[in-house]
Amino acid sequence: MSYYKIPIIEKIYEAYSAIADDRVHIDGNDIRSVSSDYTKTYTITKMEDTYVSNDNMSFWKATIGYPILATMMLNGELKYNKDIIKYFKNINWKKLNTKHKNDYILVSKIILDEMQRSGIDSDFIKSETEKVYEQVKTLRLPYKKSKIFPPK
Repeated sequence: MSYYKIPIIEKIYEAYSAIADDRVHIDGNDIRSVSSDYTKTYTITKMEDTYVSNDNMSFWKATIGYPILATMMLNGELKYNKDIIKYFKNINWKKLNTKHKNDYILVSKIILDEMQRSGIDSDFIKSETEKVYEQVKTLRLPYKKSKIFPPK
């Protein structure tokens, strides 16, 4: 059996944005997540012991993508600090990632540096995100490829 790979910590920031923008809609096992530029809707399915998603990271790279992370957060499977979510509202990750050639680490650094300049304690945000990441690193989600591709 193969398992999803653990994503880089920066994908948690994208999950925060999906939650902040109310882009994840859970209706039982029918879960949808809208991309940060609102051009795609990803389908996430909760299966017995795993999640299946047609976002690029999950589908092509067998790595837990931000739609699965956000779903797990909202379902209470990953504990997170709800107070920091508001700082991730209205971030167009797609645009920034494209501009910076999908250097997710650089894009996250740019966003956190901007927060710091705005008077937001980005060190606290990083510390809280580390707590989430410690949980993510313990996940052993069986990998199953979505039958739904491409996203609508």
